[in-house]
Amino acid sequence: MASWFIEPFISKVVEIISGDAQTSVKSIKDFELNLKALEKKSKSLCAKASDVEEQIKNSERSGQKKRKREVEEWLEEVRSIEKKVVELRTRLELEGFTIRLTDGDLPAKLIEEVDRLVEQSQSFGELALDVYGSRGDKLLTNGMVGEAFNENLEKILEHLESEQVSSIGVYGMGGVGKTTLAKHIHNRLLQLSQGRVIWVTVSQKFSVTNLQDKIARFIGLDFRGEDNEDLRAARLHTTLSQMKNSVLILDDVWENIDLSKVGCPISVDSVECCRLIITTRSLEVCRQVCCQKVIEVKNLHHQEAWKLFNETLRRSEIELDSSTEEIARSVAELCGGLSLAIIIVAGSMRGERAIHTWRNAYEELTERVSGKDGMGDGEVYNVLKYSFDRLNWNHHSQSNEFNTLQRCFLHCALYPEDGEINRERLVSDFISEGLLDERKTRSSQFDLGHSILDKLVNVCLLESCAGPGSTECVKMHDLVRGMALKIRVRSRLVYEDA
Repeated sequence: MASWFIEPFISKVVEIISGDAQTSVKSIKDFELNLKALEKKSKSLCAKASDVEEQIKNSERSGQKKRKREVEEWLEEVRSIEKKVVELRTRLELEGFTIRLTDGDLPAKLIEEVDRLVEQSQSFGELALDVYGSRGDKLLTNGMVGEAFNENLEKILEHLESEQVSSIGVYGMGGVGKTTLAKHIHNRLLQLSQGRVIWVTVSQKFSVTNLQDKIARFIGLDFRGEDNEDLRAARLHTTLSQMKNSVLILDDVWENIDLSKVGCPISVDSVECCRLIITTRSLEVCRQVCCQKVIEVKNLHHQEAWKLFNETLRRSEIELDSSTEEIARSVAELCGGLSLAIIIVAGSMRGERAIHTWRNAYEELTERVSGKDGMGDGEVYNVLKYSFDRLNWNHHSQSNEFNTLQRCFLHCALYPEDGEINRERLVSDFISEGLLDERKTRSSQFDLGHSILDKLVNVCLLESCAGPGSTECVKMHDLVRGMALKIRVRSRLVYEDA
């Protein structure tokens, strides 16, 4: 027999023989009485916990309430106590007389825990809180320039304040600044509006269920165990209809969305419930979604383009002389007034003041934009590819074709479109995929990986953003990601380290 119960049993027998028999017998009787009391109290506590859980679920179904953290922790403790009671009964069946002798005070200790939980439940008050108490955080965004940008911003705000427009479409070519405009709208609404501002990135890989999940998570609606699209849509519709003065922003919409199937109560007859803003590359999509007002985001004019280029460039605090600045203006013009291209090219040229470097940049970009480089790609791709080609890193490279910085950048394209990528996870992937110098210690590799991400953010090929729980993340614009995936295909790096 195992010694784990024989030794305490023998010890207890010795105790009885030595003259403490009367005390031990009393302890056994107390065990039986306390066990009965424990099972009764535990059953009552579990019944109460079941009622609390049911009340919370009923409150959460509307999407307007979310369980208090205090209540959730209490339910966890109740489940833990319930498990301990079951384990005690199992031990009693296996060990019988032994557990009565060795752990005679266990039922009494568990009774104390049960009594504490019962007392705690009497001071809960409301079991759930209003999920709209927090209206959201400001989104990180670049500053924008130009009269057109400010006019579009004010025009959209006026439409929303007029109480006559329930849906607005913002369209324009990729990289022109639609998302940046929408982010500024989001942040202004947080300051001005009394309602909720809901931000959802739709992206190219769209499905009704996925969009429902994103909206539900944002407003605190629990869809666990519910797979029926129609029932989910009905619950979303009910919740959003009750969110007065709120605005739903759907960013990066690629195709027509049947809002009724999703559960969005957007109506041309009423603006009392949730209103809609979409950003898309297609005017046709704006019409299909039945946007009441449509606003086009156009490319920047020459002076506006130079202002944005110069503001991005000046973050390095390096002044250009007049001759170099003249060439820099010409480089800015080659970006075609496209905000994304301007920011990325200017980012790649930060810190450069030598006139020969700027002349070379102008010549290379001119060849790419004109198509004389033989690549045969679109203007936007060629401009973005120039910034990729300028990436260099003075550390050991694992490839003759790409340096370490470039390979790490290309690896970032393997993550989902518009996804927020946790920095720690990304650096770990760099290490596991052998992208970093394997001669370094793991700690040094982590430092190198974060330095690489900083570099990619500094040259504007990645964006910094806050992920779940305010974790530090990065993301890649879909045009930049498309460029990176095309490079991977051409260089036969097609998902080999996905």
